[in-house]
Amino acid sequence: MVRCGCFGCMKDLKRFAISLVVVLALFCGCGSRQNAQKKNRTQIVYWTGWTGQEMGVLQRIINRFNASQDRIYCRMVTIAGVYQKVRIAFAGGDVPDLTSCIWAEEFSSYAIRGVLEPLDPYIARSGRDLSKEYMPGLWRMFHFDDKVYALAMTTNGTLFFYNKDIFKAVGWGEDRVPKTLDEFEEINRLCVKYDKDGNLERYGTLPFNIIYWGYIFGGGWYDENTHRVTANRPENVRALAWMQKQSRKYDVRKLRSFEKTFSIFIASANCPFYVGKAAIYHSGEYMTYHLKKYAPNLRYGWFPYPYPPGGRPNCSLVGGSLFAIPSSSKHKDEAWELLNFLTQPESIKEFCLGLHNLPPLIQVARDPAFTSDPVYRDLAEIMSGENVFGPPPVPIWTRYMTDLNRAEEYAVYGNSDPQKLLNDVQFRMQRELNRLLEQKKIK
Repeated sequence: MVRCGCFGCMKDLKRFAISLVVVLALFCGCGSRQNAQKKNRTQIVYWTGWTGQEMGVLQRIINRFNASQDRIYCRMVTIAGVYQKVRIAFAGGDVPDLTSCIWAEEFSSYAIRGVLEPLDPYIARSGRDLSKEYMPGLWRMFHFDDKVYALAMTTNGTLFFYNKDIFKAVGWGEDRVPKTLDEFEEINRLCVKYDKDGNLERYGTLPFNIIYWGYIFGGGWYDENTHRVTANRPENVRALAWMQKQSRKYDVRKLRSFEKTFSIFIASANCPFYVGKAAIYHSGEYMTYHLKKYAPNLRYGWFPYPYPPGGRPNCSLVGGSLFAIPSSSKHKDEAWELLNFLTQPESIKEFCLGLHNLPPLIQVARDPAFTSDPVYRDLAEIMSGENVFGPPPVPIWTRYMTDLNRAEEYAVYGNSDPQKLLNDVQFRMQRELNRLLEQKKIK
């Protein structure tokens, strides 16, 4: 057989492989469907994007749900490219009964199209007060147009980790953490080290992600009450100007080139933080798991993001995969019963321990199983506060993010004016949002 290696054929082969996986998944589920019908159960289909160990933990929880009653049988399906498949499925109407294959960044774009079922009536009938169970930032993230459309089983917090030995060696102190931007700039400067030829040997960190720093400076990106994009808020402009200033202090291109000599993944022994080439590192609670595995002798500490006067202390971003019921599901009541089961404290505790993630429920996050790790303990308190932000409920957020990231690159690498950059983002995104809202007849 002659094998063609052209890109087009490879794409066709990939599509065929994905289709084959779907067919096999459906075929293998026939026995389960027949068993469910024999037991007079209603079979529901749940799509997930988790694979490997994560899928194994989730399957155990699904199995427990199936064994807990004799009315509903859930068949879980995980396939390659499932997040893309969900977009296609919603367009064609061939959807599962429950899915966790919706990124938080895309959530509002689904909700405005009416393809997600509002969960408010189901939550009310359940007797649960989820507004008090979930961390505030996450609970806000589940809303669009004052309705709840999604829930979550896991979350992540964000911190700076630092190398205690480096902090001590540069005269800062191993247990002293920077709290203000001035202190953060100073320790960053102290951590930079060059060899005798002027080559970079070590650095602190370089601030990135204007979306995050905009919130830290006291800004924000959208006013949902007025449907106004707020890209050029003064706080956002100040944040981008500060990021630009930090990049000018160091040769940002040289620093990025230096970074490329190491692995960008924390699940690698060559991560620059593990080998002492980066003194400060942005990551989440899952970092402690990888530190134990790849750098067990590294002495590290952590601190929340420092903030300027008038900014927000203990700020963090949230996102991830969200659970939702498609509005065209034929078994919405049964899908809710499963979702209610999956978001119970017992299920979330088991799932988050298996994934090394922070639980989104306040009660579970404060369980000794998590707080025995001081990083989880501190993040549980930060994430239970009010300065935690998910993607804003603007249905063009994925495009908006792309524009903001491009503006950041122009500011950091091209020295373009932050005010003009964000003014341009403001104009383009408001124009695009107005068009969408007009189509949807939203005022």
